[in-house]
Amino acid sequence: MVRRCAFCGSPVPADATVCPVCKETIAEERLERLLPLLKRPESPDVRMMGPLERLWGVIRRPAPTFRDIGQKPDAVGPLIIIILNALIIAGYYLTVSSKMYVPVNVNGTIVNMNVLSTADGVQFYAGTVASIVTNILLGMIYLFLGTAFAHLAFKITGGLGGRMKTLSIVGYSIFPVVLVRLAALVVVLAAPVGYNVSNPATWAAVVMAIHSSGFWIMLDYATAASFAWVGFLLIFGIREAHDTSTEWAFLVSLACMIVLMWTFWQVH
Repeated sequence: MVRRCAFCGSPVPADATVCPVCKETIAEERLERLLPLLKRPESPDVRMMGPLERLWGVIRRPAPTFRDIGQKPDAVGPLIIIILNALIIAGYYLTVSSKMYVPVNVNGTIVNMNVLSTADGVQFYAGTVASIVTNILLGMIYLFLGTAFAHLAFKITGGLGGRMKTLSIVGYSIFPVVLVRLAALVVVLAAPVGYNVSNPATWAAVVMAIHSSGFWIMLDYATAASFAWVGFLLIFGIREAHDTSTEWAFLVSLACMIVLMWTFWQVH
């Protein structure tokens, strides 16, 4: 017996989940049955959310939000994420710096002083300002490179969307990294423990101590853990922007996450 679409009556393949004629959803995919969070949104309409609404929607309601992003992509949201990330990293650097203490001779007495309060403190503040610009530029480079790789992967696997769609979904999918780093910043702000840099021959030595501290290592591990969340969001983005099945979007997302994780640890 030939299977027919319940909406238009057209014959459809036995394994089809969307009618090839009227484009209505006629069945659920296996992965969507196992994980209801991955179910496609019922309405095919686009609401045209603003960038800030999309940022909130990516966390709260990823399925309809990525449908909106896939049909009306934008670069404003990804740029906001890049700027937020640069500001958080700068704040994290200053916060970790405030946990560092160096021995200083004050009127013949050696006391431990916060590095931001020493004569070298101005260099830390200047370096922080410079890092904001640097991290924004790096964020844009990573976004473009990540988009190029992801778009190639999507096209090889049969994706139909354009480069702007890929850039938009990749950019919005990175938002969890910013949220996790913000949470790490709050944890470090609340941490009472400091590091005594006993032999700070130069300002550069203290900077190295900051980046090798347990606080910074915690940030790296937290960032790596957030990639699982990024991969989860990419499933929605790939599916909506490139018109693929949920299962295929999951496989492509998994491949992207493996490359992203490997690249992250190579850089670090």
